[in-house]
Amino acid sequence: MRTLSPRLLLVISAALAGVVMITLVLLSAAGAVEPIVAVELALSVMILGTTAVIVAGGRRTDGKALRIDARTKRQDAALARTEQSLTRLTATLDGLTGRLEDAARDQSRTVLAALGEDRMELAAQTQRLDRLSAAVSRVETAVRQSADDLSDLHKHHERLTGAAVHAARDLGERLDELGGTLRHGQADLARAARRDYAQLEALIDVRALLEPRAPLPRLRGWAASPDVLRLLIERVAADHPKIIVECGSGASSVWLGYAVQRFGGGRIVALEHDERFAEASRDLVAAHGLQDVVEVRHAPLTPWTAGGETFPWYDTRAVDDLNGVGLVFVDGPPGAVAPLARYPALPVLLPRCAEGAWFVMDDTDRPGEREAADRWLTEHPELTGFAYPAEKGAMILRRTPR
Repeated sequence: MRTLSPRLLLVISAALAGVVMITLVLLSAAGAVEPIVAVELALSVMILGTTAVIVAGGRRTDGKALRIDARTKRQDAALARTEQSLTRLTATLDGLTGRLEDAARDQSRTVLAALGEDRMELAAQTQRLDRLSAAVSRVETAVRQSADDLSDLHKHHERLTGAAVHAARDLGERLDELGGTLRHGQADLARAARRDYAQLEALIDVRALLEPRAPLPRLRGWAASPDVLRLLIERVAADHPKIIVECGSGASSVWLGYAVQRFGGGRIVALEHDERFAEASRDLVAAHGLQDVVEVRHAPLTPWTAGGETFPWYDTRAVDDLNGVGLVFVDGPPGAVAPLARYPALPVLLPRCAEGAWFVMDDTDRPGEREAADRWLTEHPELTGFAYPAEKGAMILRRTPR
C-alpha cells in the first residue's frame, strides 16, 4: 500500500485541527464546552496530528530503507553469480594455457631435436665466416694504411731521389696487386657463403621431411651433398620407383632408405667395391632400422669391356637379378680409380631399367664424370639430359617413355 507523503499528512492534519478548533470555539461560545476544556482539546488535536505526521514519515522512511535493502541484496546475489562465472572462466583459461604451453614445449623439443645438428653445422660455418671476415678486415686495414703512406710519398714526390721514386712505383704496383687479390678473396668468400647456405638449407629441408631416427654421418666431401640428396628424394616422392640402384654406398643409402619408407615404393640396392666399407654401410643401415628396404652388395671392381675399351667397374653379377629399375644414382666408383670409371653404369643398367627411368650422375664438375655423361647422351639418343646446379655438379638423364 502506498504511504502518503509527510507534507500531505501535515496539510490534512492542519485542516482537521482547524475544523476542530473552529468547532470548539463555536461550542465554547454556545456554552456547551468550557473555554479551558476547549483549549485543552485543541492542543490535544494538534499534538495528535503532529504525531501522526511524524509516524507516517517514519513508516515511509522505513519502507524506502526496506526497498533499498532488497535491491542491495539482489545486486549482491548478481555480483556473486558473476564472480562464480569469472572463477570458472579463469580456471578454464588456466587449463587451456597449460595445455598450450605443454604443446609448445613438446613442439619446441621436436624441432630442436630435428635441427640440432643443423644448428651445430650452421654455428661452425658462422665461426669460419667470422674468421674470414676478420682476416679480410685486417687486409683492408693494411691496404688503407699502405695507401695513406703512398699518398704521403706522392706529396713529397719532387724531393724524392730517383731510387725513392722507383721504390714508390713498386709499392704502388704491389698495392694494386694486393687490391686485386683482396677483391678476388672477397668474391670467393661471398661464393663460399652462398654455397654453404644453400647446402644448409637443403639439409634442413631433408631432415625436416624425413626425420631420421639416429645420428647420421657427415655429408659433402666424399659423401653426396645435401642438394643432390634433395633432388633424389624429390624423384622418389614423385615416381615411387620399384628399384633404386646406387653406385656407391654410405650416408646417401640411409637417406634414400628413409625416402622409400616415407613415400612408399620398392627397395634400394647399393653397390660397394670395398668390402670393409660395404660392411660399415650395412651397420649404418641397420642402426637406422632400414635393412628391410636397403641392401648393400659387395661388388669388387672388375674389367668391363665395350667397343674395344676396358673400364674398371663393379662386378656385373651383382645386378643380374635386377629388372624394372626406376632410379640410378651414380656416385661411384671413386674418381681416383680411373678417369671414366663411372661410364659403364648406364650401358650396364639401362637394359634393366623401366620406361621413364632416371639417371643422376654426381661430381660432373670433374672432367671424367662430365665426359662420361656426354658420351651417354651421344650414344643413346633415347635419353634426354640437362645439368643440375649442385655443389659438385650433377647431370640428370632420363629415358624418354615410348
